[in-house]
Amino acid sequence: MRQGQRGKQIKESGSTVVQQEMALRSRKTYGDECFEKWEFVSAGAFGQVCKARLKDLGIDVAIKILHDRYSSSMILRDEAKYMDMASFKFVVSLYGMYQGCPGKGPSTQQGIVMEFMEGGSVQSLQEDLGGPPPWPLVFRLAHEVAQGMNFIHTENLMHQDLKPSNVLLNDNLNAKIADFGLSRVSASASNSNKETTGVIGGSYKYMPPEALESVSYEPLWYPALDHCYW
Repeated sequence: MRQGQRGKQIKESGSTVVQQEMALRSRKTYGDECFEKWEFVSAGAFGQVCKARLKDLGIDVAIKILHDRYSSSMILRDEAKYMDMASFKFVVSLYGMYQGCPGKGPSTQQGIVMEFMEGGSVQSLQEDLGGPPPWPLVFRLAHEVAQGMNFIHTENLMHQDLKPSNVLLNDNLNAKIADFGLSRVSASASNSNKETTGVIGGSYKYMPPEALESVSYEPLWYPALDHCYW
């Protein structure tokens, strides 16, 4: 066997192992017995985020729990699957799924267990500063977000809800992209020659004007459109 062919096979084999590990991670489910020191972090239209200590790893994690009307297992597992596909240093890391009664609550709920980002979000940073961050930090955050989005697009994913509140910061103020609840596989990856029409996900405030008119989009333009949200 030629050296080039052997190297190619090793590379492909390694890629397969990584993909299998990622798939297993999104299927791992944690129960209440795995956590301690629950704390409420924030709440929104779709659900809430709690902080808890993951005992076996000895680290703090964030647990995203959707409101009952949104918390179908399919929605959560789709989001976890997309987070697995987008595993990258500028994307929030996934640890698995959650099923239990958060904070010893009265009902069983489902959620996603992910990396806890100590620095909040770009939106909360702006609010704390009373305006935009210093320009050197702005340029660095923009560069990190661009790298994260570029990787997401190389995996044929569309984030569809990129905005300051979905760009989280660690304690060193490095950016990581979060919230894949509206993500989907790009039409350009589906071998379809048809234009995609209909409602496009995202937050109105961060959409390009043409997206509000529900016009057709060629698959080629999807990555550019995803950046326009930002």
